[in-house]
Amino acid sequence: MRSKDTLNALAEVDRQLIETRMQRLLELRAENNLRAMLEYVAEDIVFEVIGDWMALPFSGPVKGKANVAKAMMSLMTQYENLGSTVHSLSIDGENVALRRTARVRHRGTNRVADVAFADFIRFRDGLVIGFSEVADTVTLAELDEI
Repeated sequence: MRSKDTLNALAEVDRQLIETRMQRLLELRAENNLRAMLEYVAEDIVFEVIGDWMALPFSGPVKGKANVAKAMMSLMTQYENLGSTVHSLSIDGENVALRRTARVRHRGTNRVADVAFADFIRFRDGLVIGFSEVADTVTLAELDEI
């Protein structure tokens, strides 16, 4: 049986791992490095963009690493992430809530704007198994306008 201090120390190690992984994923996203991002994703990941994203070629949850890679590539083809500012990061066990603003460039219109995001990420054994994203879709729609 482990002592309370030992359990607290283990929980802190897990928290630090998840926080480090989140920072690295944001860096890789700003680098538009999908291949490296996928190294932190479980095979059975579920990805869901929540909101009215009319420009997306998919709707509802996307399941499986290969399908998520295609969905992310579609987003990255249309929008370039120029970096994020994290406003709040909350870690509860293997669950993460992240509020951030990303500088986004639409590759077709070349418009740039700051877009607010709320991300909800679930980890299992250090890998992302769930990723839900809510975005300021009004600002994204304005980027789409010609």
